[in-house]
Amino acid sequence: MFNADSGKNSDNKKKFQKINLGIRQTVLERARYRCQGCSIKFNTQDIPFFSHINGSLKDNRPANLKALCKECYIKTGENKIKDNIVGKIRSIIRRII
Repeated sequence: MFNADSGKNSDNKKKFQKINLGIRQTVLERARYRCQGCSIKFNTQDIPFFSHINGSLKDNRPANLKALCKECYIKTGENKIKDNIVGKIRSIIRRII
């Protein structure tokens, strides 16, 4: 009558969705609109960056994201992964598909 896998499928869909406005808002509210690295308060000029706690760039659940300022985000090294040539090629291919 009830499908035992239905919960897993919905979790996977949430896990792989893009970081949308709702996810950003949830993470920022949990962080109290402060950088979770250095506690600097975000304002209109400071754009928060979102780092993946478990290292998986596909896992965009709010529980796996933390809000960071630019300096703290650079320290994580996650930006290096996204900026390499392979990452750029993948992003181009995703836009085409």
